[in-house]
Amino acid sequence: MYYRILKAPPGYSSDQSFMLVQYRDLDYASRCGSVKNSLGTEFFGTIEEARHYLPVTARKLPFESEHQFLELWEEES
Repeated sequence: MYYRILKAPPGYSSDQSFMLVQYRDLDYASRCGSVKNSLGTEFFGTIEEARHYLPVTARKLPFESEHQFLELWEEES
């Protein structure tokens, strides 16, 4: 499973700045859904908060951020 930390689309408040999205593989069409925070929403105020919701077995992959995609992670099995 792969995870991408994304900047939220324009128009969201500062406490809704980031999203953590799951993918089956590296193809963007393989999106499984968004990881929800403790309040049940898919938005995080900081990138550190989004990282907190990654699986403990996830490792950060080399990735140059582009547009709204900031970080790429892979869950180790």
